[in-house]
Amino acid sequence: MKLRSSVSQFTFDPATFAQLSAALRAGSLSPESAKLSDPPRPLGDAETGVLRSPLRLERSQAAIAAMRAGKLGVLVLNGGMATRFGGVPKGIVPVLEDHDESFLFLKLAQILAAEREFDAQIPVTLMHSFATRRASDEHLKKIRWAGLCAERCHSFDQSIMPRVTPDGSPIAERADANDLSDTQLYSAPGHGDTLRMLRLSGVLAKLRAQGVEHLLVSNVDNLGASADPRVFSAHLEACAAGAAMSVEVVRREPDDAGGCIACVEERPVIVEGFRLPKESDLSRFPHFNTNTLWFDLAALEEPLSLSWFPVHRSLPVTKGETIPMVQFEQLIGQATELLPANYIEVEREARFLPIKTRDDLRAAAPSMAARIAATQRHPS
Repeated sequence: MKLRSSVSQFTFDPATFAQLSAALRAGSLSPESAKLSDPPRPLGDAETGVLRSPLRLERSQAAIAAMRAGKLGVLVLNGGMATRFGGVPKGIVPVLEDHDESFLFLKLAQILAAEREFDAQIPVTLMHSFATRRASDEHLKKIRWAGLCAERCHSFDQSIMPRVTPDGSPIAERADANDLSDTQLYSAPGHGDTLRMLRLSGVLAKLRAQGVEHLLVSNVDNLGASADPRVFSAHLEACAAGAAMSVEVVRREPDDAGGCIACVEERPVIVEGFRLPKESDLSRFPHFNTNTLWFDLAALEEPLSLSWFPVHRSLPVTKGETIPMVQFEQLIGQATELLPANYIEVEREARFLPIKTRDDLRAAAPSMAARIAATQRHPS
């Protein structure tokens, strides 16, 4: 299958797409097949050593020295489908009414502030998607990457996947496909695609050439996930003990929906909610995944065999008409099943401020105002 010309510059693997479509048709790729066969076990006393309490997080001179030497890089996930904020990428949305500062500006400004506070050099990488690249590039040009050094600024794109009907037929083959937009016909294949495209884009090699040894990965909407040497210290400590990645977790609250940390085959891993057996009780899993990850960059130089999952949704195609559709996605958190992982319990108020909707943004206005004020104390 060929992509339409407007998105042909983005990486597409037709062989993998054909295999996934065939598996969907055959029923071997389904929401049921995505679930774990057995309920996972909550972390017990034997596993508590993998968690670092926020009370234990202290700034280490080793972490600050590593930042000064340029050994820590930051990767901001700015991909996805740009659907939750009126069809524009969330990264370019102002975080406060009557202000210009966007999520992207604040994420980059936080990096600049850390560079100045610790006399550090922190290469930064942005991951875009076909739905976010153009508008984000225009915005980055406008804000001048918040004043960061151009030699340490990188970007790459997620790959692209055609959306299909539940029988595996590409929506691009519908008779009315010419009337549908790119974002109706195609999707970004989840954050799990980040690790593969970081390598295939050549950005991983560029970071290694610049001396980067560790990479902090976080969502563009989580302004709590900054390059804090206290958390970096815990990650370095974990790596010295054999870990290849660290995961920031917070204590679960009643409204938290999504991944948990649980033992699967006696291994603590991230388990997304849709993979839990129906009888699972989330209240038994007190540690909630924030999707803020720290990697030993050397561990990402070889491919990771992440699973593909079918995500079923309804797609508006014309006014008043929707059709069932499926998009194929990978999960970045599944890396915990393939790499030795450490889990760092962090303070929610300080490190975890996810914004998924306009209502979330309005509720977070006081925190956003404080973060804007902090960037003004460190002008770019």
